[in-house]
Amino acid sequence: MSWRLAGEIARFMAVGAISTLVAIVLYNWLAYAPYGIWSPLHHHVTWSYIVSHGVGMLVSYELSRRWTFKQRAEAKAGEGFVSYAVINIATMTTIPLGCLWLSRHAFSLTSPLADNISGNVVGLLLSQVARFYLFRQFVFHRPVFTTHHEPGAVPLHTSDRLADYLGSSAGHDTTADDAGDRQTPQEPDWRVRR
Repeated sequence: MSWRLAGEIARFMAVGAISTLVAIVLYNWLAYAPYGIWSPLHHHVTWSYIVSHGVGMLVSYELSRRWTFKQRAEAKAGEGFVSYAVINIATMTTIPLGCLWLSRHAFSLTSPLADNISGNVVGLLLSQVARFYLFRQFVFHRPVFTTHHEPGAVPLHTSDRLADYLGSSAGHDTTADDAGDRQTPQEPDWRVRR
């Protein structure tokens, strides 16, 4: 496993914890108005859940785009949000519910502890793994890179890689040198330069 991948995994887990905390705190404020703090959705548990987890998903998307997958970010803000939302909703419902169903119906484990372990531990961990893979493949799939020989270069996306190699998009001089050979750009440096 590369350091870059390990860093993405660690940041992904941290973003998951932060967005979950935001959703839980917001849900409890909206649904129950603790300490007498006014809430526009007081006693509307279902709507409080939908709103709070929607906000949690927005927080997760922004942190993923700006931090977790910053070197894989899409060209424009919001470009992959629909894919992100669909993947998030699908994996957060089908995988934990599937684990809960298997636990109850295939293994006949019906205690509250078994329900929590199957749905909220095993199911959520498996959905995290699935989301990480799917987000990298379908939402944040274009690594950003610069080249060694361009100090302070603006990051380029994978779609620009061939053009960059050939010298057309980044303004490389690919004309023949004194020996009559074409100049070859250096290999990309995957670190983002600012």
